[in-house]
Amino acid sequence: MQLKRDYFTELREQIMNPDTWDAERFVVFDHEPGLGKTIHAQRFIGEMTRTHPYRVLWVQPFKKDGLLDATANAINETAGKPVALAVEGEDLRTGKKRQSVIEPQVLVITTRMYAQVCKGEHEELIRGRDILLIDEYPNLMDEIVISRRELSTLYSYSVNIESGILDEMLDMFRDELRRLRVPAAEEHGHMIWTTFQSEEYRKYRVEINKLVKSPRVKDCRELLLKFRQLFRHEVYYYNGAFYTYDDSYDYVRLKNNIILDANADFFYPYQLSKRFVVKHQPKVHDYSRSALHHYLVNTGKKGLKDNPALFDQVVKTVDLYGRKGVLFVVDKENKPKLEAAITSHYRDEGEREETLADISRKLGVEISVEYHGNLLGRNDWRTFDTCVIVKTPNFDYGTYALMAYFFHALDKDKSFRNIELFRDVEVEAIRNSTIAAELFQAVKRINRDNSQKSEIYLFCSNEEAVGIVRKQLPGIKYVREQWEGGTTKCKVGDEGQNDKSRVAKLKALILKYKAAGVDSVRKQELRLQIGYSKSAFSHRLRELKSFLVEHDITNEGQRLRFQMQGGGSQAKSDQHSRLGEDTRELVTV
Repeated sequence: MQLKRDYFTELREQIMNPDTWDAERFVVFDHEPGLGKTIHAQRFIGEMTRTHPYRVLWVQPFKKDGLLDATANAINETAGKPVALAVEGEDLRTGKKRQSVIEPQVLVITTRMYAQVCKGEHEELIRGRDILLIDEYPNLMDEIVISRRELSTLYSYSVNIESGILDEMLDMFRDELRRLRVPAAEEHGHMIWTTFQSEEYRKYRVEINKLVKSPRVKDCRELLLKFRQLFRHEVYYYNGAFYTYDDSYDYVRLKNNIILDANADFFYPYQLSKRFVVKHQPKVHDYSRSALHHYLVNTGKKGLKDNPALFDQVVKTVDLYGRKGVLFVVDKENKPKLEAAITSHYRDEGEREETLADISRKLGVEISVEYHGNLLGRNDWRTFDTCVIVKTPNFDYGTYALMAYFFHALDKDKSFRNIELFRDVEVEAIRNSTIAAELFQAVKRINRDNSQKSEIYLFCSNEEAVGIVRKQLPGIKYVREQWEGGTTKCKVGDEGQNDKSRVAKLKALILKYKAAGVDSVRKQELRLQIGYSKSAFSHRLRELKSFLVEHDITNEGQRLRFQMQGGGSQAKSDQHSRLGEDTRELVTV
């Protein structure tokens, strides 16, 4: 797609023109994914170094596969000279080397290293620098959860520490957990807020501050630091644990602070703090050639527990034949189960155990299975035409409540209150926009330049989050699909008519393949498109014996073979590819 010449003008001005700079706030640009905002920002930084002395700190999520060096090289290429350098932790270990690596006009670091800067480390990286440009939102909320497990662990260490005040503190937290386990009537169904900041807890704060400096606590210092956070600000109690966060991080800002984040158009936390201002950009892509198929099905932990066959049912629902590439997205824990469901479904009877790569080669379709949290910034699937999202990317509910507190606290704004689960307006807005952000990132891994029609299959019960995603895809065909556990149900009395219809469709499909000039078709391919079980399909083929003989079709092994009537191999391949697309639209069961 040809972008208007001025589409990135506002971003260029924000980098180049000091009159637009804002030392107090982050200016967030929400350009659509796939339009090249990162590439343009790299080019603008390179151009800036030709005429201006502004010193830049560029921050990005990843360094693997040479991505840090790739960014520095892209900036240097535009600048026409070596102005940018990728910096990693080991580069800062010795004084002499540290001094040499911080001299370039542009430094490129990871989000993790920026978090260390925000914790007061590596001050030399920001000294004398003017522009901070962060590619993708940097989450600095380090969640802390203290449950009976953490209490038990610290109890085991306390035997050797020999601190009476520490022992008393542990007893106090144990008693509080017991007390809060049975909420009052008005607290039922809430996250309960409490605090340990009053004077009666002062002796515990003093003792922990003393202990963390002692060599006696070497093995449990990190755990003690977590407990210390319970005394530094308010705390939520939820589901048998105390929730808070590490408040030692603070967003470092320079004279000009920029964030590139495609989710910023709808990511609600940006609205909770004056530290951020979003510069909304117009939508460019028209998705009217593509379709979003939404199956309203619970894919949370409870949903998977109630329906352990969910992954098998999803694989039966989404036909893979005739597609360019299919990206499945699930959670990390269930990735092996989804891969097993795919290989099991497409494995030939009697064949050896097949891998996902084997299935991909057999179908002639690129198939990839990835998990939420491992997609951001990756372009591995940019030419794929299909995305199947099988798992709603839920966080622990306590995380959403902490995000509300964290963003308000950036402005020294107290927001603590009891949070009614799934009813608090602010926390629900955070939850839905956070889930939508993960879904949107998964959707935009495929068809990055929107140059082809694509299909998205979304198995998710969160209609609010899906609605947010739809707004980011102007013109997309939204299809609310009927979920029947991966099977098609017939009304009583319609079974005979339905089977007749399937037989007719099977005959038409076989003849369509024969007319396309291919020499054979896999029986499994026909079976899956019509929706037969293996036994029912074998039975139907036996009944169609005279039909096959009449049309010079041989039932042989795993294939139906056609008597060829000319046509080169390349023509057959092209016809077969087109046929795959046609039959997806032809067959509806």
